Amino acid sequence: MRIGSTLLGIAVIALVTAGCVGSGSHDNASRPADTAPPTSGKELPIAITSAEPGLLTVKTLLGALPPEPTDDAAFTERVLWTMRKHTVAMAGIPGKTSATCEGDKVSEEPGVTTRCTVTYNGVKVPWSVRFDEPAGDLKPYEITNAGQAVLTAKSVYGEFWKEYNGVSKHLRCGKVPDFELVAYGQDTGHRCQYASSVDGKAQWVNVPVSMGEHGVIFDNDRPPESP
Repeated sequence: MRIGSTLLGIAVIALVTAGCVGSGSHDNASRPADTAPPTSGKELPIAITSAEPGLLTVKTLLGALPPEPTDDAAFTERVLWTMRKHTVAMAGIPGKTSATCEGDKVSEEPGVTTRCTVTYNGVKVPWSVRFDEPAGDLKPYEITNAGQAVLTAKSVYGEFWKEYNGVSKHLRCGKVPDFELVAYGQDTGHRCQYASSVDGKAQWVNVPVSMGEHGVIFDNDRPPESP
C-alpha cells in the first residue's frame, strides 16, 4: 500500500499539477457574537488574530518556484521540478528548494523505482518515481510522496485563521516549529483551538492538525477535543 500522494503521468504529456488549498470545512460558517475568551480549560500559547499574507494560492504557487522546464528539457529535470512544486504546495508558503535523485537520473526502465529527495528550507522530503510497462507509444509513470511532508508554522496559523475566523473570534494554536517534517495523512500532535459556547458557557475546543496532498488539514475526520 502506498502512503502519501501519488501523481500519475505519461512521459509524452504534461505532468499533473495540484492546487494549494486547505480543507475549507468552515469557510462559510457564521461566527457567534462572543465577546470574551473562555476562562476555563487550557489555553494554547499562540493567538491567531489575522490572516497570513504569505500563504500560497494556485495563482501564486508558480511564482515561488524557478521557471518550469520546457517540454524539450531532460525528463529528470522536469520530474524534479514537479516534485519541488508539490513540496512547496504542501508546505503552503514559499521556501528555498533543491532536488536530487539517486544516480542523478530518473530510470525509465519499467518496474524500476528511483528514489529522490526535495530539500525545502533544509528539511528533506522523500519522493520516488516508477515507470510501468509501456502502453504502445506511451510510457506511464508514478511520482509518489514517500509518506512525509513539510509542515510550516505560517501555514498552520494562516490556514486556521482562514477556516475558523468565521466560527469564533478567539483562535489559538500551539507552538509549531517554523519547518518540520511530519507523517503524511496522520495526526502531527499539534493542536489549534477555537472558543465555543456550550450551555451559555464559553470553552476551548481543540482541533488536531495533519497534512494532506494540498497542505494543512484540520479535524482529519477526528472529533474536536475539549482541553
